[in-house]
Amino acid sequence: MANSLYLARMDIAHDQEDLFNEVYNSEHIPAFSNVPGVKRIKRYATQNRAEPKYLAVYELENSDVLNSEAWLTAREAGRWPSAVRPHTMNRQHAVLEWVGGTEELLLTTKYFHLAMMDIEPHKEQLFNDTYETEHIPLLLEIPGVESCVRYKTSSESYPSYVSVYEITDAALPVSKEWWVAADTGRWKPDVRPYTYNKRLPVYELLGT
Repeated sequence: MANSLYLARMDIAHDQEDLFNEVYNSEHIPAFSNVPGVKRIKRYATQNRAEPKYLAVYELENSDVLNSEAWLTAREAGRWPSAVRPHTMNRQHAVLEWVGGTEELLLTTKYFHLAMMDIEPHKEQLFNDTYETEHIPLLLEIPGVESCVRYKTSSESYPSYVSVYEITDAALPVSKEWWVAADTGRWKPDVRPYTYNKRLPVYELLGT
């Protein structure tokens, strides 16, 4: 069953990083894990300095969870609001709704590749059709590409479309196999020229 996704990306002041990770793991995640409608939570980090370093992925039954009293209470629990939140920077949050690809995330692979982009409106139908019928099937044939789930968001801090590739090797998105697949079919000549605002970070799982 497809679920909503809540992404929280951010940086933290260098001298507060140990506290940030301690509180996130020992207080923040347990508090949100007890919120009805929160299914799974995973944390990741990237070495791509053009992107926020830390990513938290919250899998939700639906986006209404974010407005629940339990969620709002969890946000203010423990040391997070007073000792950690003031030192966070470059915060980017988004609610993502499923639009295609694999029906749900595995959340078991070591790496999480986000392919985020906008598409010119007059090519949106072609974009979605090509992504579903050509782009994803070709990329899923590459060993190490375990799943691809497509989402859409209205968040101002994210491009409209976010594809999540669960991969076993961080180098896959820049491999020859990936680019051969990505250049096959209508994507290269008919779709890619009309995409913009692209961000393509790879995040590595923190913990288990």
